[in-house]
Amino acid sequence: MSLNEDVYTELRRRLIAGSFNPGDKLKEEQVAREFGVSRTPVRSAIQRLIEQGLLEAAPKRGAIVSEWKESDAEEIFELRVFAEGQAAAWACSRITDEQLANMDAINSKIASALRDKPKGYLSEVQSSNLAFHTALYDACGSARLRHFGTNLLEYPLISGGFYIYSDEDAHQSVRQHTEIVNALRSRNASWARSAVTSHLSAAIDRFRKSRRTRTSQTDE
Repeated sequence: MSLNEDVYTELRRRLIAGSFNPGDKLKEEQVAREFGVSRTPVRSAIQRLIEQGLLEAAPKRGAIVSEWKESDAEEIFELRVFAEGQAAAWACSRITDEQLANMDAINSKIASALRDKPKGYLSEVQSSNLAFHTALYDACGSARLRHFGTNLLEYPLISGGFYIYSDEDAHQSVRQHTEIVNALRSRNASWARSAVTSHLSAAIDRFRKSRRTRTSQTDE
């Protein structure tokens, strides 16, 4: 990768990982000094991250870390419906038996963690869930769609989904994963797209319920 891409990738990773707080100011010279580079690649990275909504423009060659709103999470979920639905449809004609077996194995790992609940199991479930959805993009056969879709999976408001699930929600998610794999195995593009849409629509509904609960508790 080029220096510009290296700086952009690392700065984006830190923003998504929550290394900065909303409202924090990032100055070109400070970032350049920390990364040991000139201001040019930092300026380029900041501009790209502003365009993506992770940063907001600030005066004097800098930026402010954006505050993520609940509407941002809804937007990303809805984009995922489009992107993953298309990925599933394309994967039907391209997915291999090995890839299907891998998705089955990942889902079985999630189910086992939910059943046995070892220490730190939610973290394991979360990482396995990410692996499942990434595997779907891997099977779609489009590098462009994979890049776009996997970027959506990285946002904190999305990647932390299982932490707001009840036990029944989590088990339902596993069943929905099974349906997605079955649809892919049958090579039925309409079924695969519908299964993904149902799965993510349920996730949106859980997010909305969690939001209403938090709002109600705040108002009490």
